[in-house]
Amino acid sequence: MYGVNNLKVFAFFLISLIYFGCKKQPIIIESEDTKIILTHDSLSHFIERQFDNPIDIICDDYLVFKDTLKEIYAQRNHKSLWWSALRGDSLSWKNIENTFMHGEKHGMEIHYYLLPIVDYYRKQVDSLKSSKKAYELLASCELIISNSFLRIYEDIANGRTRPNDVFGKLYLLPLNNFKKLNYSSFLQKNDKISIVEKLHKNDTTYQELVKLLDNELVKIKKLQSTKIDFSAYPKIVKGDSSPIILDIIQKLKEKNLPDSSILQLKDTQVYTNELVNQIRKIQEKYSLTPDGIMGYKTYQIINSTPTDYIQKIRANLERQRWFNMPNKRPFVYINLPEYIIDLNWEDSTSSFKVCIGKNLPDNYEALVQNYTDSGIVHKIPKNMETPQIASHITNLIINPTWTIPFSIIRNEMWGKLVRDPEHLSRTGHKVYLGDSAINGDSIDWSRIDKMKIPYQIVQDPGPKNALGTVKFMFYNPFSIYLHDTPNKKAFKRTQRAVSHGCVRLEKPILFGEFMMQNSKKYDADDFRIMMGFAPLDEDRLKEYDPEDTTALIQPLEETTKLMLDKPMPVYFDYRTIYFDREWNAHQCYDIYDENKLILNAMRRLDLVKNVPDNNSKGQ
Repeated sequence: MYGVNNLKVFAFFLISLIYFGCKKQPIIIESEDTKIILTHDSLSHFIERQFDNPIDIICDDYLVFKDTLKEIYAQRNHKSLWWSALRGDSLSWKNIENTFMHGEKHGMEIHYYLLPIVDYYRKQVDSLKSSKKAYELLASCELIISNSFLRIYEDIANGRTRPNDVFGKLYLLPLNNFKKLNYSSFLQKNDKISIVEKLHKNDTTYQELVKLLDNELVKIKKLQSTKIDFSAYPKIVKGDSSPIILDIIQKLKEKNLPDSSILQLKDTQVYTNELVNQIRKIQEKYSLTPDGIMGYKTYQIINSTPTDYIQKIRANLERQRWFNMPNKRPFVYINLPEYIIDLNWEDSTSSFKVCIGKNLPDNYEALVQNYTDSGIVHKIPKNMETPQIASHITNLIINPTWTIPFSIIRNEMWGKLVRDPEHLSRTGHKVYLGDSAINGDSIDWSRIDKMKIPYQIVQDPGPKNALGTVKFMFYNPFSIYLHDTPNKKAFKRTQRAVSHGCVRLEKPILFGEFMMQNSKKYDADDFRIMMGFAPLDEDRLKEYDPEDTTALIQPLEETTKLMLDKPMPVYFDYRTIYFDREWNAHQCYDIYDENKLILNAMRRLDLVKNVPDNNSKGQ
């Protein structure tokens, strides 16, 4: 958390950083005993000129609202907005500082906005020997302040970053929380804080995140905690004995983790059954596998500080500024790190578990570098992380076939086939060379270059099919879909990032019933019967054998495609903080390590966003 005194700490650091990045030399202040006289009206001429010249004390790239400001200042005859503050009026400067410091409540840090630089240079003006240089410096400071005000207004309203700048093409959710802004009005209003507070006043999720952040900012003043060094302990299991166990217990008591019951735990250097149970509760709370074994991910939670939580809240606030859950029902919503899908009916919500794409290894960047340098690029792990998507489910396929991607054949199947060519026939796979089916069992896979496999492998419908009994299709550029799975054991895990990128459904029948509300031809019971389940309607159930109501209910055997008359909206989101229906906050482990990408982008001072043209009030 940054206070006024911290501005001095940042000033010289930021000045050095900015000049290094711009390859400019800092302005050298030359002092002279003769005091120059400066006037408010005379500054207007230099402000007008400054729009046609680069600013000497920062990179021009940082002045992203320059065109907008040019129009605003022209309308007021280039009269300074910040003369009193720039010329030493402490109350006026304090008001500017307070507005930017208020941005911290919305996850913005004051040094994002170059105020320490302005503070440094405004105090040097009277040391200049030339009134021309003094006016030029004041004009530069004037535009930096105005640009920073518009920047923080835009940042809090619509996000400091844009998701495509952070995630590239892997983010397809709409910017549906976007707000049009009147920059001119905001810049010339005195009470800017009240305008900012109205931006998200009707967004409950945003307001709850702001409350969380405010609480943590208060905590961080009180708690200065050191981290435990786990470097000598790759893993700690039940029964292990070490002095570090006592450090862990004390740390958990200090943080009240997982809850107040930890305070009753006896101090010991042995990893006891009682401590194992507490660790399991912590792991489950953070969506980790609750096995009681302490390793890298559990260590991260134990060592987390209020600062870590603050950063997590900031990242989730930024996401909320991008995308807000729609109000219009029905729709499907998945929070990927929570591993939960919500079926939002017209008047209720049903939830169940899902499995998502595997996360990249922790040393992924090092692996990419090593394999690239070694010339064995094919060994680079494939990114299987499920992307963030907004789309519409248009159809479902009962008894689907599965055309296996070449990456899976190459990386996961080829070795099995070399050892056991008959694996294909036993698991219901067919092999095609072009359009012709061939006997896969007769292929000598050891003679096939796995980088140039000429065959296509398709798994027939059936109980062993990897897609289960039904899949649900929607347009996206990643060939991602939702589907059933024969591997039900994965749903017993807490950490369910196990797939190749598609989303596996714990309850595909319920999901299909949900889809049928958008079909005119079929209803939920029609779908159940096609899948071999009894209808829920008791009157309809009577149509079958009264002694055995399910005797005549046979599932479809052939591959069948059902089109929806009205596509069903579906959203794949990624929130590491989410709220239940009572607005209690919950955390998820950041399985794809995405928060740091957002936070790193937010820290970039030179991040240039699409700024509205001169005649626009917003983007």
